[in-house]
Amino acid sequence: MAITQKWKDTVNQGVSDARWDAYDELVKKQIAAFNQRFSSTPNYAQVDWLYIKAMLWIESGGPDNASWKTRPMQLGNPGDPAFSVLKEGKEGSLLVMEPAVQQALKAGRINDPEINIKAGIAYLFTRLAKFANKSAPDPRDTKVYEHTVAKGDSLWSIANAKGTTLEELNARNPGTTAHLKPGQVLKYTKTKMELTIVGWRGFTAQEIAQRYNVGDPDYSAKITYLMKDVFPKLNRPAPDAGIRK
Repeated sequence: MAITQKWKDTVNQGVSDARWDAYDELVKKQIAAFNQRFSSTPNYAQVDWLYIKAMLWIESGGPDNASWKTRPMQLGNPGDPAFSVLKEGKEGSLLVMEPAVQQALKAGRINDPEINIKAGIAYLFTRLAKFANKSAPDPRDTKVYEHTVAKGDSLWSIANAKGTTLEELNARNPGTTAHLKPGQVLKYTKTKMELTIVGWRGFTAQEIAQRYNVGDPDYSAKITYLMKDVFPKLNRPAPDAGIRK
C-alpha cells in the first residue's frame, strides 16, 4: 500500500498551522529525560524527539480531531494493549515508565492528553527495550560471605539457602563450582534475579511501526514522510499550548 494524497494533505496543514506544534515542549522534555536516564544502558542511542512528534500527528490526525485534546497517542482506545500493559506494570514497563504516569493511569486519567502522551512514550520505550533476568546485588548488604560446602550441597541449594544466585556463585568462585566437594569454601554476596534492560532495538521508523502500531501497514512510510518531507519545512516557535508542566 501507499500513503494516500488525502493523508498527505492533512498533515501538510501542519506546515502553516502552528497548532500542530502544541505538544512540542512536553515531548522534548520527556525525550530529554529519557535520553539522560537511559544513556548508560547497553546499546542506547540518543532518540530524536521528532519521532514522537511524528507519531502524535499520525495517531491523532491533528488539532481538528477530538482525540488531539483527549487521547492524542490513542492509548486507551478499544483493543489497545498498551493501556493494560502500563497500568498493570507488565512487560518490563516498570523499568521505563515514571511511577506518576502509572498512578495517573490507575486513577483513570487516560483522557488527559499530557498523561496520554507520556504513556505513549513509555510504551514505545518499553517495546523497544530488550529485557533479561540478571543477577543483581543487594545494595543494602555489600558484605562478602563464605559458605563451607556440606555433603549433598548443590549450587542451587546453596543459592536458595543463602539468598544469592547461581551467577554470583560462579562469578565469585571461578573454576571451582563445576564439581563441589565437602569442605570447599565458596564466597558470595547477597544477590537476586531481577528483570534488567540489557539492550535496545533501533529507534527507527520501521521498528516503531512494528513495535508500537502493527495495524497500519503505512505507519513506517508515514513517519518517514513527516521526518523527511514535512518537518524540515517547519520554522516557527512552538506556541503556548497551555499544557501543564
